[in-house]
Amino acid sequence: MFQVLIQYHYLLFQGFLTTLKLLGCIIIIGVPFGTLLGILGGRYSPGLTIIINSGRFITKVIPVLVLLFWLHYPLQSLLGVVINPFWTTILALGAVNLIATAAIISSELKLLPKSYRESGITLGMSSNQIINRIELPLLVRRALPQILLIQAAMLEYTLLASLISVPELFRVAQTINAMIYKPVEIYSLIVVFFLIILAPLHLFISWMQKKYVTDYA
Repeated sequence: MFQVLIQYHYLLFQGFLTTLKLLGCIIIIGVPFGTLLGILGGRYSPGLTIIINSGRFITKVIPVLVLLFWLHYPLQSLLGVVINPFWTTILALGAVNLIATAAIISSELKLLPKSYRESGITLGMSSNQIINRIELPLLVRRALPQILLIQAAMLEYTLLASLISVPELFRVAQTINAMIYKPVEIYSLIVVFFLIILAPLHLFISWMQKKYVTDYA
């Protein structure tokens, strides 16, 4: 396994960089814009919440792989365009991430007890102080572990990009295996990679859930 890693480290590194680029773009699309959409829906627009929940339902019932293939083949054929599969993957997974994040934020905002805001008003706090010192810390503590879980899932979903010819880590591993046919060593490297990345992340999420995510009451 280490011999394969040393011999093909450049190709694996390039695949790793592509995976990181995919994940970075997906997070940039999903987390900030999803948070903003969730706040608008959860705090100001019930109609927007309905749209968010509908989008969440659709992304749950339609497998990500099916959505990715539909965007890459049928939709582009209907529109008469050819888009780089790298950007198709970002569009598909970014949209899924955005909707999932928005649904989490919107849901958690609705769960915030009104008594907290009323207590802040009673103490003479301004609206900004109530948001910054009471509501925002509670929202972050409850929503962050869920959002991190979604990002871990997005990293796993980047593997699907190999099926539409994006040269990410798994696609590179398949290419190397086709050249030297050492599936045990090559795919063991992929297992080790995801173990190193995702195991600490899931342990951290578990710790956060135990420490912070408790009943509002």
